[in-house]
Amino acid sequence: MNKYSYRNNFFINLIFKLMKFITLLFMLAVIFFSINASGQQDTLAAWTFPSGSADSLVDVAISANASRFISCEYGLEAPSIPIDYTTNGSLGSPDKCAKVVGLDNGADSAFWMIKFKSTGYENLKLYSKQSGGGNNPGPRDFKVQYKLSGTTTWIDIPNGAITCANDWTTGVLNGIDLPVECTNQSSNVSLRWIQTSNLDINGTPLLATGISKIDDIIITGDVISGINSYSIDEIHIYPNPSNGNFTLKTNNSINNIKIYNLLGKCIYQNEQVIEELIYFNGFEKGVYFVQFTNNDAQSFTSKLIVK
Repeated sequence: MNKYSYRNNFFINLIFKLMKFITLLFMLAVIFFSINASGQQDTLAAWTFPSGSADSLVDVAISANASRFISCEYGLEAPSIPIDYTTNGSLGSPDKCAKVVGLDNGADSAFWMIKFKSTGYENLKLYSKQSGGGNNPGPRDFKVQYKLSGTTTWIDIPNGAITCANDWTTGVLNGIDLPVECTNQSSNVSLRWIQTSNLDINGTPLLATGISKIDDIIITGDVISGINSYSIDEIHIYPNPSNGNFTLKTNNSINNIKIYNLLGKCIYQNEQVIEELIYFNGFEKGVYFVQFTNNDAQSFTSKLIVK
């Protein structure tokens, strides 16, 4: 074998080894994704303000939180501040967010607020994104607090301080732990993002024209051991996890089905009355939330995992 043939064989072998290595990395990535997806927490409530239905009502929720909404308050005795849902959100157009103006002099008084229930859930986590406006710079400083039903004291949540800027990456809470007191609550848990200074995002006094925006508020949790989140008496989804094809079976009539992705976008809707079975296929890998409404106007939500 001449030196040129030897050199060619060397490079061919090297290329094959690199291809095997890349294939191995790809397989490990797929395995990691699958593990991560299957370990995804349930979403108890989420406000993502999708372009087609941006309003105060929760976008994804378990049945106990199906009628939850977001508000913006300036003192508990004052009327709620009107919220605008027409401004682009954290994902850009056409995604939307919640926006208000007029939080000047709102330190320790102005706040965004939601309420939710956590019956059957533990290890709760909170996600949210805030922005302080552009040409009309909004409030810079916030912190998150919680209050349980029947109490009057708002309590600071650890790691809940927020500094906003004119973007959607600075004023972010990325899965901070909610206190254990919020676990398994059948009565409302209140959360608020309260303004803590009268400075705008530039460090100057906040004006009445300052804009405050919030988006992607998500509360997640783990089902407490012994409670099966998928065993709803009226509805069964199988197989779950699935490979993209699954069946929904109901013991009673359902008149509305919606399926949402993790971004809160409705990717499927059926408002026909379903009395027994419905089949789905072709869903891509990921985590989805299937929301049902029965003839008694009761709402249920289950998580669907596609591997």
